[in-house]
Amino acid sequence: MDSPKELITEEQLDPKLITLFLKAQSAIELTNYDYALSILHNILKEQPTFLKGREILRAAQGARWRAGGKKGKGLLSGAGGMMKVKNKLKKNPLEAVEDIEKKLDSDPYNVEANTLFYEAFMALGIPEIATFGLETIRDGHPADTKNLHKLGDHFLAQGDGAEAAKVYDSIVEKDPSDGDARKKAKDASAQATMAKGGWGVKDRSFKDLLKDQDEAKSLESASRKGATKEQMEAQLADLGSQYAEDPQNLDVVKKIADLYERLEDWENCASYYDYAFTLSAADETLQRKAEDARDNLRLQKIKDLESDIESGGEGVEDKKAQLAELRSASIDQQIKESELRVERNPTDPQLRFDLGNHLFTAERFRDAIPHLQKAKNNPHIRIRSMLMLGRCYDEMKMFDLAIGSLTDANGEVLSMDNTKKEILYNLGLVYDKLGDKENSLESFKEIYNADYDYRDVAKRVEESYS
Repeated sequence: MDSPKELITEEQLDPKLITLFLKAQSAIELTNYDYALSILHNILKEQPTFLKGREILRAAQGARWRAGGKKGKGLLSGAGGMMKVKNKLKKNPLEAVEDIEKKLDSDPYNVEANTLFYEAFMALGIPEIATFGLETIRDGHPADTKNLHKLGDHFLAQGDGAEAAKVYDSIVEKDPSDGDARKKAKDASAQATMAKGGWGVKDRSFKDLLKDQDEAKSLESASRKGATKEQMEAQLADLGSQYAEDPQNLDVVKKIADLYERLEDWENCASYYDYAFTLSAADETLQRKAEDARDNLRLQKIKDLESDIESGGEGVEDKKAQLAELRSASIDQQIKESELRVERNPTDPQLRFDLGNHLFTAERFRDAIPHLQKAKNNPHIRIRSMLMLGRCYDEMKMFDLAIGSLTDANGEVLSMDNTKKEILYNLGLVYDKLGDKENSLESFKEIYNADYDYRDVAKRVEESYS
């Protein structure tokens, strides 16, 4: 049978596999990693080109590894194990991948295993999944410039100059003396420009496109992280002259916005990201950055007022009134922006949760409920959504619904983490409001047994014995 080469999306999975995939995601949410890994391995055995499944698998492996899960030697330990997998890779790359994934269960960022993963999928002619192996190494070993060069070369070979340029730029940030990475970054940027402009490589060379070497160096310098405030201000001055010559140069506008963001000049940052959005083909990433900058500007003003009030002096009462007004305006603006995001992406559960959360803060509990109900259908935010729903019902004095939502949420969280403590604490408060002292105390005792210092739980439990 020929090896599969087409990527499979979640929607293309067999309904039975979709059900299993949802179970795996729920298991991850509940930190039941061994069960999740078992399910995901079975799914990928049937659909090896299901990239999202591999991404979720690697995330689960990483979470399990960080939590101190099993760290056995795995199938690739020792020269013999490596040789067996390499030999299998030559004959049957898909079978080799199954062995490699088992090794990654215990060591998800293993360089040799992920390199073999890359080689296996390149042998299968599926570079999109092969990329994931090198990206995993980058996640686990960000200082490994040898792997970064390989990743950049891979992107360049696949015609993705924009991603290649980002990788080479990151190498130069780590090692400014790496002339090879610096040259490749320029070549990759030129390739990206040609792809965007529809120009063929035969028509124009890289040197033709980099007609202004001084400008290219300046833009490259402006993109580096870790610069001092003085260096960033100098870069802004340089970019300002380029902006004056061509105000519609999107790349320059984005770099100016990025520098203002790093300088935490939120007002100018928002303005330039807004302008960049108008120049782009409605790039929502830029729009979100502008909105985030405005959020940060409001938070900064709130912090400044809080600091002024704390220091005392004249006009404290006026400043308190300003603070209350600013907080109210801030949450109103957050709701407005969240509503616009939901309008643009009505099926995104995370955006629904964010809107519900902001509405709760504004004490608009009834308005928050439908958004939180939609958000809880997503396994990644299901527990938090049920907790927020319980709090909404509580505020609306719908105590039976509050108990139901909080009890369901509590039943799905197995470990006594901060989320479970918050669920139990709110459950105890609701029972207390109903006069059900027994169930209220049971909720608080469960927290008390795990975390004596959590809020006022110790006081509540110990006073019950007085």
